Amino acid sequence: MTNLERFYRSVHGRDLQPWERQLAVRIAAALNTTTDDDFVVHLLLVYMSTNAITNMYNELVAARNTLADDNRDLIQAFTKDLRRNRLMTYGLIGAVALALLSGAWTLTTVLGLSNGAAATEARLAAALEACEQRSSGRPPRGSDSGR
Repeated sequence: MTNLERFYRSVHGRDLQPWERQLAVRIAAALNTTTDDDFVVHLLLVYMSTNAITNMYNELVAARNTLADDNRDLIQAFTKDLRRNRLMTYGLIGAVALALLSGAWTLTTVLGLSNGAAATEARLAAALEACEQRSSGRPPRGSDSGR
């Protein structure tokens, strides 16, 4: 087993494939050395790493393009549905506006009832005080009979 085969088996856990062995032979021939040279092994590994990175990059670009196309299709479908359901959209906006107005009306009514209850309570307290003063024989407050 050559240095290249041993190193390749330890890195990749398998033997060299025929095209990889042929590539190593070509690299060694270009450098005028043998495939057992460490520099040939490193160049082959750099080539394999670069090739793997390029393949991953191409897959990522393809996935990005697929996502962009799918998003474009989704936006087109949504705008078609929105145009088709424009009346429903306006109806829902009207329902939301009506709900806001009814909430404001309810709040105004509750505040008005609260103020009315406070005024009624004040009138009732004044009437009770006047009744107590009449029953005790004292003149009511603010009357001129005490002069």
